[in-house]
Amino acid sequence: WSNTGNMTEIRMEHTASLLQNGKVLVTAGFYDDTHLNSSELYDPLTGSWTSTGSMNQGRDGHTASLLPNGKVLVTGGIGEQDYLNHAELYNPSTETWTVTNSMKDKRNFAAACLLADGNVLVTGGFNGDTILDSVEVYNPSTEIWTTTGYMAEARDGHTASLLPNGKVLVAGGFSRHTFQNTAELYHPSTGTWTTTNSMKDRRDYHTATVLTNGNVLVTGGSYGGITQNSAELYDFSTETWKTVGTMNNARHNHQAVLLNDGKVLVTGGSNGSRALHTAELYDPSTELWTTIGNMNNARDYHTACLLTDGNVLVAGGSGDSTDLNTAELYSPSIRTSITIDKMNNIQDGHKISH
Repeated sequence: WSNTGNMTEIRMEHTASLLQNGKVLVTAGFYDDTHLNSSELYDPLTGSWTSTGSMNQGRDGHTASLLPNGKVLVTGGIGEQDYLNHAELYNPSTETWTVTNSMKDKRNFAAACLLADGNVLVTGGFNGDTILDSVEVYNPSTEIWTTTGYMAEARDGHTASLLPNGKVLVAGGFSRHTFQNTAELYHPSTGTWTTTNSMKDRRDYHTATVLTNGNVLVTGGSYGGITQNSAELYDFSTETWKTVGTMNNARHNHQAVLLNDGKVLVTGGSNGSRALHTAELYDPSTELWTTIGNMNNARDYHTACLLTDGNVLVAGGSGDSTDLNTAELYSPSIRTSITIDKMNNIQDGHKISH
């Protein structure tokens, strides 16, 4: 398949969120010295994209979290004038954005995680001067932010994963001029942090996927200009890490999605010199990696999210020579990729929130 002309806006460093109605919300991003405030919706029933309300603040490098009430909380990033502590809410029923209270700290490339009680934990990030170890929690009922403890390590480009016991595992990232292999746990009941065992490899811009048994699969990432193909598994009951084979391709800025059958689909990313069109599956029962059919386009900085029908939507990103407005669907039942309609805007560097 091929692109069908240019979109109205190219975007990178934006977000994508699967809504409760099954549609996918894509927000903001950066292009041509402009921090975008536009957003759009993908409808799986029609395979089409439509523009939706514009945010109050243009931004990129932000986070987006689906709340229990169905709204989406967008936080931080960088805007036209400065790094942002600004936050706002998207209401799918009205397709409108409203400003909510701002975070205490400005944060770009932070990691956000929905807690078991419905609050949102936002960790670390870069404020324009320094990488942060500060952490805050957003209460959707009161729309108030509360500072809660400090991580043992300042970090950005890290991951944050909700464990079955309600704790949050934060792993990797970059801090103090070094790539991190350290990991730590947030305890919501006390608002405190404790260190846990470190990963085998240092990495940032990796992925972390919570498996059906509650353990966390970490894949790829970069370290000192070297792209990793290693994968590790964190056992939340013993707080230990073990290596689980190596991916067939080294990659960072890739995406990983937990499928309905418990396997993990890893797509695209960069090997340090070019965008990848390869995809592979991790099987937790065998701890083995297998390659599957290639995507129709090489892409990194893309999104991949599990739709309600069990298929995976892969959208946008940066290709071998150009940014992409294309999107494709992966069907686990037939293990191939099929082309769907283009988005209204090129999507590059976005993330998915769960």
